[in-house]
Amino acid sequence: MKRLTRILPVALLCAASFFVSACAPVRAPIPGPEGFVAAWNADRWRRSLLERFDHWQRFQAVYQARWTDSLERVWRAKVLVTAHLPDSMRIEILNSWGQIQGLFVLREPTAHLWLVGEKSLYRSQHSAVLLEKLVGLSLPGTELAPILVGLPSKEILDGAPARRLGNGAIVFDEPNRGEGFLRRYGLCPDMERLCHMEFDHAGTVFSIVFRYETQGDSSDIPSALTFRSETGSVELSRTRLMRPADIPSETFDPPPLGDAVRIVEIP
Repeated sequence: MKRLTRILPVALLCAASFFVSACAPVRAPIPGPEGFVAAWNADRWRRSLLERFDHWQRFQAVYQARWTDSLERVWRAKVLVTAHLPDSMRIEILNSWGQIQGLFVLREPTAHLWLVGEKSLYRSQHSAVLLEKLVGLSLPGTELAPILVGLPSKEILDGAPARRLGNGAIVFDEPNRGEGFLRRYGLCPDMERLCHMEFDHAGTVFSIVFRYETQGDSSDIPSALTFRSETGSVELSRTRLMRPADIPSETFDPPPLGDAVRIVEIP
C-alpha cells in the first residue's frame, strides 16, 4: 500500500525545529454530489488532466514543510523539488541555514538517497522506500511528483478508465491495484481540479487534501497539500513555482560523495 507510515523521517532530526502543536489533524471528507456545480464527463476530464500533465511536465517548486506525529510533536524544514515528469525527480531537505540535510534523486528505475547525518548513500529500485525514509511518505516518486501539481500519475491517466461513484468520488479501474486497495479522487466544484485523494487499503486510510489559490497563472496547481494517516501528517505550503524550459539531465544524478560515504543497497 502507498501510505504515510512514519512521520519522523531521518533527515528532519537534524534539519527541523521542534514544538508541540495545539490542533489534532482531522481528515477531510470526500465531497458529495450536492457540492458539485458542474457536469462531469470522464473522457473530457481525462483529456484536461493529460493537457495539464504535458504543460507541467517540467517544474521546480519550493515548500515550507511541517511534519506532525501522533503525539502532536512538530518538525519543520524547507523542501526544494525539481521534477521532469513522468520518471525523474529531485528533493532537497534544507535546514534553517539553507544546508542540505537530505537529498533524493530519481531517474527511473533507480533512486538514490543521501543522508548527511548518516554519511550514507542509499540506492534502490523502489523509490517509495527511500521517500519514506526521507520525508515520511511511502509513495513512489512517479506518483508523488504529479501529486504535487494536482494530478494522478501518467500510468493511471494513460490506462484505467475513470468512473464516478454514488458519493461523487472518482475512481480508476486499475487492474493491478491489488486486493482490498482503492484509490478515490474528490473533485473541486469546478469538476476539474483534485481537492482530495484517498487511499484505502482494507480499511486503513491515507488521504491528501489539496488547496488552491483563487487567482493567478498557477491557480490549477495546489498551493498547499496535506498528507494524513493515522500516524500523523505532512503539510507542504508552496512559496515558489517555476516551469523551466529545460532541466539538465545531471540534476537527477546522485551526488559525487567520495570514499568516506557508506553505500547501502536496498532491495
